[in-house]
Amino acid sequence: MITRLSKSRFQKGLQCEKALWLTVHAPELADPVTETKQWIFDQGTEVGRLAQELFEDGVEVAEDYRHTDEALVTTERLLAEGATTLFEPAFFFDGVLVRVDALVAVDDCTWDLYEVKSGSRVKPENVTDAAVQVYVVEGAGLRVRRAHIVHLDTSYVWEGGAYDLEHLFTIEDVTAEARDTLPGIPALLERFRAMLAGPEPEIRLGDRCRKPYMCDFSGYCHAALAGEHPITDLPRLGEQALHALLDLGVTCIRDIPEDFRMLTPAQAEIVRVVKSGLPRIDAAGLARDLARLTWPVYHLDFETINPALPLWPGTRPYQTIPFQYSIHVHHEDGSHEHREYLHTTPDDPRRPLAERLIADLGVAGSVMHYTAFERTRLNELAAAIPDLADTIGAILTRLVDLAAIIRTHTRHPATNGLTSIKRILPAWCPDLSYDDLAIGDGSAASVRYLRSLRGLLPDDETGQLHADLIEYCGLDTLAMVRLLETLREHAGEG
Repeated sequence: MITRLSKSRFQKGLQCEKALWLTVHAPELADPVTETKQWIFDQGTEVGRLAQELFEDGVEVAEDYRHTDEALVTTERLLAEGATTLFEPAFFFDGVLVRVDALVAVDDCTWDLYEVKSGSRVKPENVTDAAVQVYVVEGAGLRVRRAHIVHLDTSYVWEGGAYDLEHLFTIEDVTAEARDTLPGIPALLERFRAMLAGPEPEIRLGDRCRKPYMCDFSGYCHAALAGEHPITDLPRLGEQALHALLDLGVTCIRDIPEDFRMLTPAQAEIVRVVKSGLPRIDAAGLARDLARLTWPVYHLDFETINPALPLWPGTRPYQTIPFQYSIHVHHEDGSHEHREYLHTTPDDPRRPLAERLIADLGVAGSVMHYTAFERTRLNELAAAIPDLADTIGAILTRLVDLAAIIRTHTRHPATNGLTSIKRILPAWCPDLSYDDLAIGDGSAASVRYLRSLRGLLPDDETGQLHADLIEYCGLDTLAMVRLLETLREHAGEG
């Protein structure tokens, strides 16, 4: 029996044939679909629906992926009846089924094909996606004049009211690139079918595991690596070095040979620290940096959303909007108190958040953050609210990046060289953890807040969501307090 392919399976095979084999033969081995990933899918569906309004008098082939044979019959009927704009029409050729986002008649014998993406630009994988659709549609008997990618335009500023679809979306002609791809498709399909008829292919880990998309089977394929110090944790480890280590049978950082010469000096230092099992601390460097702090230190963390479709006038697709912050005011004697803001109404949160932030940060004292994220958000708030720009500008001069201090002056064997606060915190402060929180990362916080804004959360769950958000964001800044206290001890201040 020949396995029916689809445009998504074709794309998966281009990225990794093993992933395609697993999709067909062992889909139960896929990683669970996270809340964040499902939201990305849902946003894509919403954007696709909105893009249909770009075309007049469209007729949708409504049968879903579980009823593809019926969708083929409906498509054939609608074409016979003279429909000139079809949404989600189904076509089958050479063992491949495709559903086209929009197919628009140009004249009696040619059609224009439109593939809608919720991203902000045309990517190479979008071109191959369009190409396989052209291949199947033309193989099924229609002639495609042009192929287009429809995507969001992040320069569009929504002024309120109905979206201006002509400016919200950009339509790019990819006909030439798609047709350049067409001659290679039959051979690819033949190769995929031959592969699928055999045993699970042996394909090593590499860049394909995360490019152009994070693989659905990442957990399955990475299970063979060491659990505590996998070599894939080494920051910026190139594919060539990764494969060289795998060829040596090395899956754990501790087992990397001393004479392995394909690591950067920074990576080699991480390996030495992991093998030693002991932290390394530049106490003198820490003392110099910490001496520059002005007390009290205000530890600041934002939570944000970046919806595909703008929610408030004056905002753009995918614009990052802060809706919450946590501040721990940390005194030189080690004591601290907490201040917070969570925007709980459906209007634009930026001005009320900024005004409250200014009051909570006062006019003196270092403002500590983790990575450049908070600095970027403050710059954006200053640009969006000109009358507060000078005051926010004064806050910017007080910023101190705790991540940079940790990265420069410390190494801990438990982090494998990774410096996200989720990795750093349990290494230096093992009694603090995100594990038991209802919200455990910023992506989940963003998705749940967006669901609440969009009315997709039951009213009786809103209060608990707000409490969960406050607890999560508060732990981020409490973590910074604890990390700074730990650094002060190692610098000889404690």
